[in-house]
Amino acid sequence: MRKRDASGKIVWFVRLYHEGKERRFGSFSTKTAARDFYEKAKQEQKTGRFFPERYQHGGYELIEDVIDRYLLTITTKKPMTQFAERFFAKWWKGYFASKRLNMITVRALEEARQTLLATVILEAKEKGDTNKYMTPQRVNRYMAWLRHLLNVVVREGKLPSNPVLKLTMYKEPKGKTRFLSMEDEKRLLEQLGAVHGPWARLAILTGLRQSEQFRLQWKYLDLERGLLTLLVTKAGGVQYVHLNEEAMTILRGLDSWQRSKWVFPSENPATPLDARNFYNRVWGPAVTEVGIEWATWHDLRHTFASRLAMNGQNEGTIAALLRHSTRALVKRYAHLSPSHLKAAVEGVAGFGKAAAAVRENQVQTGKAEPVPTGTVTVTGIEGSTGKDSGVEVCERFGAGDPD
Repeated sequence: MRKRDASGKIVWFVRLYHEGKERRFGSFSTKTAARDFYEKAKQEQKTGRFFPERYQHGGYELIEDVIDRYLLTITTKKPMTQFAERFFAKWWKGYFASKRLNMITVRALEEARQTLLATVILEAKEKGDTNKYMTPQRVNRYMAWLRHLLNVVVREGKLPSNPVLKLTMYKEPKGKTRFLSMEDEKRLLEQLGAVHGPWARLAILTGLRQSEQFRLQWKYLDLERGLLTLLVTKAGGVQYVHLNEEAMTILRGLDSWQRSKWVFPSENPATPLDARNFYNRVWGPAVTEVGIEWATWHDLRHTFASRLAMNGQNEGTIAALLRHSTRALVKRYAHLSPSHLKAAVEGVAGFGKAAAAVRENQVQTGKAEPVPTGTVTVTGIEGSTGKDSGVEVCERFGAGDPD
């Protein structure tokens, strides 16, 4: 069809039906140009290669607009997931600023990867080390995020294919479990401050999941016995958490019991802490500031388990304290540190020597006292006997949950 533009000149438009909707394209200066477009579009429709957006608004959509629209869809995701999404989105928006979707080619992506590999990581920069660059594993996280975004774009019909799929991701170790080093923990707790630092420390001391910790109620805490009851768990059943002295000291130092039934209340004492708000306002900025933006709250649980393993605890004990019904998921912590394995084999050399020294002392002093056997019973008293061991009792507290 033809119309007159603002200057009175005749121009041509094409009316085309696509996916049950009428779309109009133009303007074309001649009828021949409009007919050529029509024939090309019909052919692309037959082969499934017709994407109307490429012919509208001056070409493909701006990448930054696509990213902004995508970010509107992540509001139901977990807070730390949202933080990670925005972290990667910010980098890609800056890299492809004012560029359109058709500029994302395999060549452009390879150039982006080289740019990332040449970037000094934040935590190294803060220490004055300008020779420590982003690892291939971390670069993969950037590419994986863009791949997911472009998969959405392809499904919307705004791109014919996803160029990230044509790249080969860098190889990286499998099964890596992320946990905080002592240095990471110190810097993070200092950044979180006097109020929120103890919260994270409590997670490291107990292995509590985020939802379990932030929805604790005072009435289920027994600080005399050092026992915490969890009525609602990932496994669906009641579970129990043993508290050490430091964990109990942290809990005793909280004053929320004076104004709320929740251990970690929100600004409204009648409701528990909003985890999403906490991540956006406190956790996210803190982990970014100290340069460990990969850290999630769940990594504090991994840190708890990792330190149990590095302290020589067996799989059964770790599984019980993590409240797992089996030991399968605990194997990830088996080979965390060669130095701890060395300490374990050194312990074999000293096995029995302590008991022999006690017996020799008894002979010299004439006092006969029972020698501890190392057995821990249901009462938790070393050297006593009983039907069940403490580890077995702990395992009964647990129920099936994957992590």
